[in-house]
Amino acid sequence: MLTCPRLRRASSILLLATLAAGSVQAERVLYRYLDDKGQVVLNDNLPPSAASRGYEIIRPDGRLVKSVDPALPADEVEAERLRQEEEAAQQRWDESLLLRYSSVDDIEDAKKRALGDIQIRISILKGNLNYLKTQVEREEARAAEMERRNQDVSQTQKDTIATLKSQIADVEDLIAIREREKAQTSKRFDRDISRFTVLLESIGRRR
Repeated sequence: MLTCPRLRRASSILLLATLAAGSVQAERVLYRYLDDKGQVVLNDNLPPSAASRGYEIIRPDGRLVKSVDPALPADEVEAERLRQEEEAAQQRWDESLLLRYSSVDDIEDAKKRALGDIQIRISILKGNLNYLKTQVEREEARAAEMERRNQDVSQTQKDTIATLKSQIADVEDLIAIREREKAQTSKRFDRDISRFTVLLESIGRRR
């Protein structure tokens, strides 16, 4: 017995509809989460307020599709951001060291050159300081001599001495700055040497 073509088409349409419904059912998911009162909720929608507390995506048959952890507190997020920044900075420093130097001796030589340059500037400043102090002593001696002769020290001479003393203070400040720079530069190179040594040991172990 032959099947009527219209009946066959109706059967095909019914089959396709059934398959489509089964596909939609298979793709449908539910969200399991805690509400504001801490109660477990199963819903086909996920409220934004619940997402931060973590949730699970499950199929209607109960199978777990995905589990999402709770969002980190703000202080932990900030701590993680800082940790990542520190790791990135450390990586940049390591790469810079390996690009600039091939051995610890290279760093030692660079350290000597850098400290030598700073020491030259300090020596020049100290020379200027000694000159200014000599000028002050000379002007003060002249002023003292005039006072011994019962002569008034001119305002111009007083201003000159004051200016020289101000310049001495400025140069002394510059010398102190250069001395701190020298100490900081030495520490920086020492850190480079220490880190470079660690990197060499790490590379050696990998080989």
